[in-house]
Amino acid sequence: MSVAIVMPTCRDEADLAATVEDLLATMEDAEHCVIIVADDTGRDPGEGRMAEHLAARFPGRVRVAYQTPGAEHGSAVRTGVAFALERTHAERILLIDPDARFGAHRLPEIIQEAGRERADVVVGYRLRPPRTLLGRAREADCAYKLFDRHVLERHDLGVEAATLSLRLLTRSHGGDIRILRRPLEPPSRVPARRPGSTRPFTPRDPQPPAPAEPRPPRTEPPPAAPWRHHLRAALTRLGPPPSLGKAMPWRPRRPKARDRTLALVTLAAIVLSLAAWHGFAASRLAYPDAISHLLIARRVVDSPTPGLAQLGGVWLPLPHLLSLPLVWIDAWYHSGLAATLISMAAYVLATRYVYKTARDLTDCRKAGITAGAVFALCPGVLYLQSTPMTESLLLCCVAATVHHLTRWRATRSYRSLAATAIAALAATLTRYEAWALALLVMAVVAWTTWRDARPARQPRGVEANVIFYATPAFAGIALWVIWNAVIFNDPLYFYSGEFAKPSLWVAQGEAAANDWWTALLTYGYAVLGNLGPLVLLLAVPGLAAYVLRRRDPAPLLVLALVPVFVWALRTGQRPLHVEEITGDLYNVRFGLVMILPVALLAGGLAAGTTWTHATRATRWARGWAVPGVVVAACAVATAATVAHGVDARREAEAFQAGRVARGALGAASWLRANYDGGAVLMHSFGNETVMFHSHLPTRSIVYEGSFRRWAAALADPRGAGIQWIHMRRTPGNTDRVFRALHGTTALRDYTRAYIDTDRVVYRAKAGS
Repeated sequence: MSVAIVMPTCRDEADLAATVEDLLATMEDAEHCVIIVADDTGRDPGEGRMAEHLAARFPGRVRVAYQTPGAEHGSAVRTGVAFALERTHAERILLIDPDARFGAHRLPEIIQEAGRERADVVVGYRLRPPRTLLGRAREADCAYKLFDRHVLERHDLGVEAATLSLRLLTRSHGGDIRILRRPLEPPSRVPARRPGSTRPFTPRDPQPPAPAEPRPPRTEPPPAAPWRHHLRAALTRLGPPPSLGKAMPWRPRRPKARDRTLALVTLAAIVLSLAAWHGFAASRLAYPDAISHLLIARRVVDSPTPGLAQLGGVWLPLPHLLSLPLVWIDAWYHSGLAATLISMAAYVLATRYVYKTARDLTDCRKAGITAGAVFALCPGVLYLQSTPMTESLLLCCVAATVHHLTRWRATRSYRSLAATAIAALAATLTRYEAWALALLVMAVVAWTTWRDARPARQPRGVEANVIFYATPAFAGIALWVIWNAVIFNDPLYFYSGEFAKPSLWVAQGEAAANDWWTALLTYGYAVLGNLGPLVLLLAVPGLAAYVLRRRDPAPLLVLALVPVFVWALRTGQRPLHVEEITGDLYNVRFGLVMILPVALLAGGLAAGTTWTHATRATRWARGWAVPGVVVAACAVATAATVAHGVDARREAEAFQAGRVARGALGAASWLRANYDGGAVLMHSFGNETVMFHSHLPTRSIVYEGSFRRWAAALADPRGAGIQWIHMRRTPGNTDRVFRALHGTTALRDYTRAYIDTDRVVYRAKAGS
């Protein structure tokens, strides 16, 4: 259980040092413990110096959160809590005063008890009731409060620290949070200074605490402290005790402070996205699949039989649904921008998620910048975000899933778990490899919850979290199976249907089929070709640092997809060609998903570089040395790769330059110049290039997805009102129109208007 201990500075620097040393000694065996000193330098400059000294003495375990000089004590508490929530992902947060006389000896026991009892808050109270106006809340002035992280994230807990417990007590009666109250008593020996000594006290000092001086008699009441005004106001608003009345509504949670670095990362990603879109202009639509995605989206709003049924049952629907608001604009449709904008937006969002995940894992913005740069500068990512392909959207959904899963493991917040499920839902509706990822995430959720509940033997918590995640996360898969069953009368049509069978893509004698080693080597070369050797070299020491620092393993979950891809190659489910084995490129973009864990590992190299014995300028320069070198090296490697040729782009350009594609473009140019209206009969599968680049109106094309009209047009094209007939006659790869009409009397009313090696176009005779 990771713990962040928040303490504001006050009164005496010796007490601060003694308390910090006591806490660190007590929590030495904890999984992760960080002490956050909320430093108000305007209150006590000595403690400000002591806080910085302790942070330098215990790097990574003591951190300083600065606030506005002269602010009140409650403001210091809020500063420390905000720092703990934003800069760490501790599961429990302890609020304590540096001069508290309770010591740290009870803390491990209370943490364990909070876990056993599933308590949200543990509040310590004095055994002897304090002399204060908070008679009904005897622990209100006790500076020893242990919070579950989600309580502080979800609730606004008041203006000042002194009213914190009172507000929690009234809140708990509504059933919102569970509070445990435990008596506290000072240890037999409490930290103090030696009389007359200026050095900080350590627990090893044998002297007892100095006796307190007698309090002079009061002649008049002292002026009320600022927090007492807020306390009286809070009591006035509360009215009767919680058992006799209803608590007042609470103010909404204040927004978190903005991360300006995240804004700069976002701006840089937008600039890179626009630059890549302009730079790859010649090959944006080189992939045949890119054209198919545009055609599917367009047919939903503009076809002989428009409607959602035009989504088909092979490609998952989310990319096409997101394109619907834009694809009806002719200029954006023909240029591919209608779907490319989705890819570009996904690229920017994915960069943000990578940055935030690395930042949260390491509590270091340098690591976030480095990871974001490694991802954003990847040549394959830059190319595919400039196309209507679906890889960029997949990367965004996976990055979001990993980020929110990491947040949930740090906070156990149901909001984060719900966000994880929604991101997984989007991923499963984008590409099929995300189905395996959703299962892996469910396993992580179950294992994490079981580990938390294991001491209390409460398996119901595991079931609840798994159901809470799985219900939305797998809803998309269930709906897709139902969709295929309703539309195509086959729930597995997406796998074994006419246009989805693996045999359509996997040739006989595929190199990786039935050979585990070749399949693994093929995928390894695909990853290397997409990411480049430099980034993979950076990931190796990054992985070592990641393991040594015991980071959350959830961001490395994507690495578990490697066996999934290797299995698909080995069993012949999907083909993948690399030049090192087959001499050509095909589906090399499958290796691009590994950029996510590699970017996070590379970003981890930038974390933890502290330089205590140096000037501020020197520390800044040395601290940014590793991130600067990584980012500069990635930029140089990207420029060199783009100049030499990105593998995914070279694969697409090879398609575009092939004989079949050039013949299709020739037929498309002829149709574009000679088409003068009327219905066109064309088999879409394998003819997407002709259909798209000819600029034929999609509402005029009768194809295999045109409900009922397709069969009637094949049987009697003239009777179905067909004016143009397109046939593909490539030997061994003829289309259904050719097989249905070639050599039949149905063509007697048509004249041959265009012919080449692979295609024939017929036009209806005038007056027939």
